[in-house]
Amino acid sequence: MSRRRTPKPPPSRTPPKDGSPLGHLSDAELYAELVRRRMPSEVSPLETYETLAEDLGHLAGEVVLETLPPEDSTPKPCPKCGALVPVKTHNRVRHLLTLAGELRLSRNYHYCESCRRGFYPRDIELKLPEEGEVSDSMERRILDFGINDTFESAAERWAIHYPCPISSNLVRRVVDRVGLRCEAAISELALQRACRPAPEEPAPALVVASDGSMVLTREEAWREAKVGVVAHLTRSPDEATPHDISSPRYVAVLGGKMEFAATLAAALEVEQAELVPQVVWLGDGAPGNWTLASELCPLAIQVLDIIHAFQHGNDCGRALLGELDPAQPLWDERIRHLVDASQPDALIRELLDCLPHTTTEAHLAALDNLVGYYRTNEERMQYARFRQLGLPVGSGIVESAHRHVLQARMKRAGQRWSLLRGRRMVRLRAAYRTAGARRFHAALRDATLRRSRRPADRRLPNGRRRLQRAYKPSRVSPLGRKAASN
Repeated sequence: MSRRRTPKPPPSRTPPKDGSPLGHLSDAELYAELVRRRMPSEVSPLETYETLAEDLGHLAGEVVLETLPPEDSTPKPCPKCGALVPVKTHNRVRHLLTLAGELRLSRNYHYCESCRRGFYPRDIELKLPEEGEVSDSMERRILDFGINDTFESAAERWAIHYPCPISSNLVRRVVDRVGLRCEAAISELALQRACRPAPEEPAPALVVASDGSMVLTREEAWREAKVGVVAHLTRSPDEATPHDISSPRYVAVLGGKMEFAATLAAALEVEQAELVPQVVWLGDGAPGNWTLASELCPLAIQVLDIIHAFQHGNDCGRALLGELDPAQPLWDERIRHLVDASQPDALIRELLDCLPHTTTEAHLAALDNLVGYYRTNEERMQYARFRQLGLPVGSGIVESAHRHVLQARMKRAGQRWSLLRGRRMVRLRAAYRTAGARRFHAALRDATLRRSRRPADRRLPNGRRRLQRAYKPSRVSPLGRKAASN
């Protein structure tokens, strides 16, 4: 192995031109003094010593790479099947950009015929990424910059922290490469377990919420990205803080409903939803949310977000009275009072009393839609009882997820995403917020290497408690055929 650049010679002990004696200084002190005299006068002594320590650290990294023993030609175990594989090609060169500068690395290439996969043992020994032009340490840092800021801004901010400059294209390539690694995870279950392991004991209660957020794309203008949250719910007897939500696990997909359902199901399985005594599912009233809740957690308590219940009532009032009508604030206040009552029956009765006062088809349609919305979600609007049980009634948890999972990175001024890069960034952002900044890079590697432990006879969420109840199939199937009788 050799380096492209030659190491700097050690500083000479020759006194500088200003004539001040330096012979009594040690090597480190002498080097620091020379660096200080070369730097502008406004640089503080502390920054001088920090620069010295940084340079010595980079030189130490180069020395470690140079002192590696030469690679032998003996067969090496395949990382996938473990079989010994002989060398196929000697001394393949790879150029790497590291924190110590650009390095030139020569290593042997092995190819496993049974797995049809090639590998470099020296790359595995040095924990280098399989592809790319940066080291593992560089990739981890560049990824953290690129996942939280635009590629151009990430390259500019990088120059403040590290002496080796990078380009915005390098940041883009690193994020794309790690996005491919995320897509290549063994399974959604393996990815969720790698981001954060399953709890040792099931949580006392879980809260689940999902919603859609629009992302501007190049191919299809606005495209919906589905975001879901699974968090632990701890109920408190204190009326001021009836519940506490912690340990959120995020999932996000820019794609179809089936893909989002599979991702959310994996998150629920890692959180052991079938063993949790109580699951609360918050939604905005869209039928797809309740269908998904019935499929993944059929015994969950479904709660209509109270803010959406208020909003639908206020929109109906504007359609009936007009935006500038003086009675509009009174309508909004009455809707809020009736929605927050113990039962929604009084709300529906008062809305029906307004039918004789409608004068146009548009007024009738607005009132009819609102009554149908409240009747459909009547069982999900028992807000007084939910509060007594210490359950949340607002979906602020998923609204917050929209902001710090997607909007903080993907909905900035002037941003337009390609569908491919947008899909990758959505998944990466959800994994990043779940795993945390320190664990994120290693979690994606674990998700591609670790075997999934999902049993073949995996139960659906709530499966253990489902066995305690007798469910009878419908006599007529959705396809119009009679169901078999027991």
